[in-house]
Amino acid sequence: MVISTVQEFIDAFGLPISMSLIGGLIGHFVKNGIVELPKLVIEYDEEGLPLSANWFVRWIQRLYFFFIFMVGFRNHRNAKKKIFFDLGFFGDLLIAIGSGILAKTALAMANTTDSFAVISSSLLAGYAGLSYLKGKQNKELSELFPEEMEDQNPRTPPSA
Repeated sequence: MVISTVQEFIDAFGLPISMSLIGGLIGHFVKNGIVELPKLVIEYDEEGLPLSANWFVRWIQRLYFFFIFMVGFRNHRNAKKKIFFDLGFFGDLLIAIGSGILAKTALAMANTTDSFAVISSSLLAGYAGLSYLKGKQNKELSELFPEEMEDQNPRTPPSA
């Protein structure tokens, strides 16, 4: 099967994408409980920057150093600082769409055309793909902000 138009793509992948979106929505609400908006976290500080005493020049310098940081030029002072972007709910839906396409492709490679197999594998792929990537993302976020993630991952106190 050759897919050369958007309509052919929708005909081939419409069912698995819609089922994986349902699985992704279930996974999103299980993990978060709310619809999350996109987040942008920039670990940037001005500590150690040689700033001018003149307020106008200082603002120009701040903009310049921030732009240089955003582009990716880093020195030893801020080499480990990160820029983290999370699409939130929309990113979860993109993951679900990709998972549905992968589920359909895997079934096609196994010569399975049963609609129930497509539905169930796409639902599971949407949920599992989202859960896997969300767990990986939460681990990365906890390294950036360990104090904020402790509320989401409560630890049991050691027994005496």
